Amino acid sequence: MTTAKQEDSKRNTLAGAWVLDKNRGNWSMRGYLETLHVNELAIQAHEKGEQEYDTIHMITFPEFDFNKIRIVKRSRVNNDLVVELTLGEEAVQYLKPDNRPKKSLATSEDPGKHLKIQSSLLTMNGLAHVTDVKRLVQEDDKSVLVQELTIVNDQTKATNTTTRYFVPYLGELEKTDGMDES
Repeated sequence: MTTAKQEDSKRNTLAGAWVLDKNRGNWSMRGYLETLHVNELAIQAHEKGEQEYDTIHMITFPEFDFNKIRIVKRSRVNNDLVVELTLGEEAVQYLKPDNRPKKSLATSEDPGKHLKIQSSLLTMNGLAHVTDVKRLVQEDDKSVLVQELTIVNDQTKATNTTTRYFVPYLGELEKTDGMDES
């Protein structure tokens, strides 16, 4: 017999809330941050925050259009960071505090089940290129979102790939300004 909780663990698309599984993969962003030459104290604070608080990605396809993606990232570090993209269209977002441009392009091999976001942004340590691939994987009785996050430091040519696993988040989410009904 299938329970309601098991049914909620199976998904047909990337849509929904996903929580970082800290028991598998490289959940820590250490390698990513080291590639950007972030200092050790800041890396430790980031790891402590991710260890103590859940990292949740909420993915929606506004108007049920798989060509439009809205991701709200909630964590100790990113409090409801919103990313809105349309497949095949470059988007420019200006990051606080100094309005640095971040360019992003989303593509998909299988809309709704696969998403590739290629971004470039100027950091305090130079230009960085990031490829964020999210794909839906079915494992036994549950769905898993596998994230492969690759960063290249343009100045040093250093690179890092971090693979993180997210599982369906079945808890209640407190609604904030970054969330909407779509």
